[in-house]
Amino acid sequence: KAFRVEVSVSGWRRRMGRFALLGMGWHSWLFREEMRAIVGEVDLLHPRVVSCKIEAETLGRLSGSALLEEVLIFGGCHELNDSSEEHEHLFSEIADWAMNSMGEGSFAIRTRKIGELPDSLSSRAFERSIGKHVANHDRIVDLESPENEVVVIIAGSNEINSHPEPIPFSGTRIIWGIKEMSWEKEDFSGRSPTKRPFFKPVSLEPRQARLLISLSNVKGRELKAIIDPFCGTGGIAIEGCLQDIEVLASDLDSRMVEGTISNLKWLGKKGTVEKYDASEIFKLWGEREGSSFVFDPPYGRSSWRSDDSIEVFLSALREARKIDPAGVVSTMLPAGPEALTKASLRQAVVMGRPWSELVSEIESIGWRVHLLCPVRVHRSLVRVIAVFHPSD
Repeated sequence: KAFRVEVSVSGWRRRMGRFALLGMGWHSWLFREEMRAIVGEVDLLHPRVVSCKIEAETLGRLSGSALLEEVLIFGGCHELNDSSEEHEHLFSEIADWAMNSMGEGSFAIRTRKIGELPDSLSSRAFERSIGKHVANHDRIVDLESPENEVVVIIAGSNEINSHPEPIPFSGTRIIWGIKEMSWEKEDFSGRSPTKRPFFKPVSLEPRQARLLISLSNVKGRELKAIIDPFCGTGGIAIEGCLQDIEVLASDLDSRMVEGTISNLKWLGKKGTVEKYDASEIFKLWGEREGSSFVFDPPYGRSSWRSDDSIEVFLSALREARKIDPAGVVSTMLPAGPEALTKASLRQAVVMGRPWSELVSEIESIGWRVHLLCPVRVHRSLVRVIAVFHPSD
């Protein structure tokens, strides 16, 4: 496993040359998996915060991530209790670290509250006390456009969660660092499915499409091409092109092919899009090293040549093995509501079949299940994100 759980958090700890990554609250489990896929090994500070070493090129790739909220130069992490004396000591320690770690110029202290926290815990107290301590050493405060931004994350319990969370957390943890100004958060606004020239209700949201691509990464493996045999309206193709990855898309429905081409053209991007049966894509693309097979299969769509949608799905997996035996599959599949209970995930119904049966067929093709994670779409609709790695 690429997660190392940080258990000795009492007292002080500094990791020079490390970064802290704060994830969105939508799905903390998938956030951690995305970071693991992009950067490799990470340390767990909180279900929504991990720390890791990052190379310059990896930091650039993180700008294209789906669930990353903030990147900090990691300062430290502390388990908080109710002692006011400890709070004062903590304020002083964070301020001292900030003064020794900040660059030249102005500063601001920002706080981020995540999880369930007691009402008595004041973020203003952190900002005011730490800021005062730093300002007393002739540093200029600038709340509008500071040259240095010290961020203090006040992290509480994650017991209330709409998605399954395999790592429970209770208590209060303080994590701090300096905002990495060179990192830019991906902006998904302006390209929602309804704003594209070609739209269908089955269209995948941009953030979900980007997440599927991110999850297909493997540390040390160059991602050269994204192959989507069920391109639909082009959501995955769009996100791949925006990252300057070669996109090879296809669909059996000519309307979807034309629509994907139209949507790519709307964004000023171009990919290879063909009308083709997903069960025969090896004939179309041939051998392709460094491929990720990223798709959202149109479960039950009448345009499939076969009435058995599972067989088309399995055929696509067989074709993927021929195209790149070292490739990765990242997909999203329909599931029953029981999939939200992690204990019964193996008994969940996925694509209308018990997962325990379906996974046996997937493994017989030569794939190993690397990740199976449920996502609540709305009250009665659940999907699972599945990532398969080669079994050999």
